[in-house]
Amino acid sequence: MASESKGVTDFTGALRLLSTTEVSADDVFDEAGGTALLLSRDSDAKKWGSRWLGQSGLQVTVASDPANGLDLARSMRPDVIVVEAAMSDCGKRPFFEVLQEAADISADVIVLCANNSQIKAALIANVFDIARKPYNWQSVAARAYHSLQIKNRNASLAESKDALKEALELANVAREQLRNNQRFEPVTGLPNKSKFVDLVRRGMSATDKNGGSLAVFVVGFTRFRLVVEAMGQQQADKVLAEIGRRMAACVSESNAALDHSPHGLRTAAIGILDSHRFALMITIYDDESLPPFQQRLLEVLSRPIQVMGQVVHLSACLGIASYPQDAEDVDQLLQRADNAMRDAQSRGGGCKYYCADTDRAAARKLRIEHMLHEALDREELTVAYQPIIDVASNKVVALEALLRWQLPDGTSISPVEFIPVAEESGLMLRTGEYVLDRACRQFAMWQHEGLELSHICVNASAVQLMSSSFAGTVQRVLAESGIQAAELEIEISERGVLSGDNEVLGQLRQLKSLGINLSIDDFGTGDSAIAYLKELPVDTLKIDRSYIEGFGREGKDFAIASAMVALGQRLELTVVAEGVETTEQLDVLRDITCDCYQGFLAAKPMQPDAATEFLQKNRKTATIKPV
Repeated sequence: MASESKGVTDFTGALRLLSTTEVSADDVFDEAGGTALLLSRDSDAKKWGSRWLGQSGLQVTVASDPANGLDLARSMRPDVIVVEAAMSDCGKRPFFEVLQEAADISADVIVLCANNSQIKAALIANVFDIARKPYNWQSVAARAYHSLQIKNRNASLAESKDALKEALELANVAREQLRNNQRFEPVTGLPNKSKFVDLVRRGMSATDKNGGSLAVFVVGFTRFRLVVEAMGQQQADKVLAEIGRRMAACVSESNAALDHSPHGLRTAAIGILDSHRFALMITIYDDESLPPFQQRLLEVLSRPIQVMGQVVHLSACLGIASYPQDAEDVDQLLQRADNAMRDAQSRGGGCKYYCADTDRAAARKLRIEHMLHEALDREELTVAYQPIIDVASNKVVALEALLRWQLPDGTSISPVEFIPVAEESGLMLRTGEYVLDRACRQFAMWQHEGLELSHICVNASAVQLMSSSFAGTVQRVLAESGIQAAELEIEISERGVLSGDNEVLGQLRQLKSLGINLSIDDFGTGDSAIAYLKELPVDTLKIDRSYIEGFGREGKDFAIASAMVALGQRLELTVVAEGVETTEQLDVLRDITCDCYQGFLAAKPMQPDAATEFLQKNRKTATIKPV
C-alpha cells in the first residue's frame, strides 16, 4: 500500500506542476528578456537600430565586421539577428545565408535589404523576416520582438509538454501498481499473471505429491493488434472477455465429459498474462487426455466472435509445456510454453508442443542478432553480384546485389537465416542501407572502368519499404554514389511486400517518381500478385526459380512460366527468369521470348573483384558462355 500511495502522490504532484506552468502568455513575454545581434556597416542603422531594438526590451550587441560575426553569433547565442543583406563572408557569400545554414545557430534572422535582388535572395534563403530600405526601425524592432514571443511561446509549450509527459508516465506507473495489487484482471475477470503463477506453483506441488502430470498452455492470437487498431480498445476488451468465457466453458465441458474417465482432468485454472495473451493450467492423470483437450480448445477459440455487429475472426496459437517433463519450476514452464506459442505464431497459428529445438532456435536467433550488430560495426558483411543476361543477345545487361556474411573462421551464415533476424531485431534498415550504398558505389566504379551495364538491382525488404525515410535514403545514396536514378532497380519480394499496405504503395510510388526502376522478385509465390500488378508501378517481373527447376516444353511449370512471360509483356514489363541452370531451360526461355535470365548457367554470385573480371572477360567475347 505504501508504494501505491507514493505513486498516486507523485502523479498528483506532477499534475500540480503542470497546472502551475500554465501562466498567461503576456506574463511570460513580459518577464522574459531577449538578446539581439545587429550586423551592419551603416552608421544610421547602428544608431537607430540599436535604439529601437533596445526599447523593445532586447539587449543589443552591434557589430560591423562579418569576419568575426559568425563567432560572435555562436558565443552570445542571440534570440534574433538583424543583418545587412550587403554583408558577405570571405567567400563573397551573403552573410545571412551563412547564418541560415549554420546548424548550431538557432536565432531568427531579419535581413535589411536595399533592392529587389537582395529581397529575392533573402526569400530563397527562407529567413525569418525582411525589411526594405528606408528602414522603419520601429517596425523592425516589433518584428524582432514578435520573433522572441514565438520563441518564448514554444519554450513554454515544450515545458508544458514535458510536464504532461511526466504526469502521464506517473499515471501509467500508478495504474500498473494498482493493477499489480489486484489479483484479477478487470476486463476478463480472470486471475492476473501473479495470481496465475501462484496457482501453477500450487498445481506443481500437488503433482509432486499425487503423481500425474501438469500442462500449461499459453494462448496467443495472430494479428490481434489489428483488432485493437480497427475497433478500438473498448471493443477489443469485449473480444478478450469473450475469449476468457470460451476458455472457461471449454474447461467445464471437458471436466463434465471426462468426469468418470481415468484419463480426465483433475484440476484447471485460467489466467491472463498481458493485454493479448492468456494462460491455462490443467493437471491430468496422464498425457492421453491432453491431445483431445488441446484440439477442443483450438476449435473453440477459432470460432468467429461477434462484437457490436462486427464479426472478428481470430487465429489461435497454442503453446504447451508439461511438468515435470519439460521444466523444473514455474518460470521455466511458462517461458517454454510461451516459446512454443511464438513458434506456432510464426507458422500462422495452430498448436505447438515445447521441444528443446525451440529453445535452441531461440538461442541461435539471439546469438545471430548479437553477431550481426558486431558484423555491421566491423563491416564484415559483403555484397556479391550475379549477372542478369539478355536471352536474345546473351549479353550482360545488369547485376543483382546479394548480401553475404562470411565469419572470420571461414564459415558462412545464410541470408535465409540472418535476414529474418535483421527484420525482427530492427537491424534491417541499417543492413539494407549498407547493401544499397555498396552496390551503387560498385556500379559507379564499373561505369568509370567503361563497362556497359544498364542498371544495378538491389533487394528491399518489407521493413525498409514501411519506413517513411526509405525513399529519402535511396535518394541520398544515389547522390553520394553519382549514379542516375534510372540506373538503380529496387527489387521487392512478392511474399514479403504485396499486402496492399498503403504505406508500402506510397513508398513505391515515391521511388518511381524519382525515376527508379522497380521489380517484383519471386513472382508467382505470393497470394496477390496479379491483383496488385495494376496498382504497383513496377517495370520488371522476376519469375521464381521454382517454376524453372522442372522446366520442359510440356507440363504445368512450362504453362505457368509461359503465361507469366506473356502477361508481363502484355503489361509492357521486362520478364526475368531466375534460377536458370541448364542450356535446355535457356532454350525454352528463348522459345517463349523471355527477356532476361539469371542463374548458375551464366555465373554464381561473385565478390566484386571476380564480378569485375567476369564483366571484362565477357566484354571482350561479347557473349556469355555457360559455366
